[in-house]
Amino acid sequence: MPTFDTVGAHVLADFWGCQFEKLDDPELLMESLRQAARSANMTILAEEAHKFFPQGFTGLLLLSESHISIHTYPERGYAAVDVFTCGGGMTQKAIDYLKSVLQPSHVKEMVVTRGLPEA
Repeated sequence: MPTFDTVGAHVLADFWGCQFEKLDDPELLMESLRQAARSANMTILAEEAHKFFPQGFTGLLLLSESHISIHTYPERGYAAVDVFTCGGGMTQKAIDYLKSVLQPSHVKEMVVTRGLPEA
C-alpha cells in the first residue's frame, strides 16, 4: 500500500469582541481573507462571498493548500474562522493576520491535525 504525506493543520478559531462594522463589511472581510492567504504564502484558486441582511457575512477562499473561511455574526461581535492547509502550510500566520485586522478581545483556537493514518 502506498504512503501519502497528507498531514495538515486545521485551525478553528472563535473571535469574540470584534467591532460590528468590521464584521459587517464584505469588502474588508474578503480583502482580509486574501491578505491572510498571501501572508502565509498560500495560493488562491477561487473565492465565494455572501452578505446576509440585516447583517452578517460568509466568505470562503479555495486554496491549492485547502481553504480559509469566515462566518460573522456582527450583532454578537463574533466571527468563526476556519483555516486548513495540507502539507507545510502556515495556518497560524493566516489566523494571526485576521486577528490583527478584526482585533478580537478574546480568541479561542482549536488545532486539529488532519491526515494521520489510523494506528
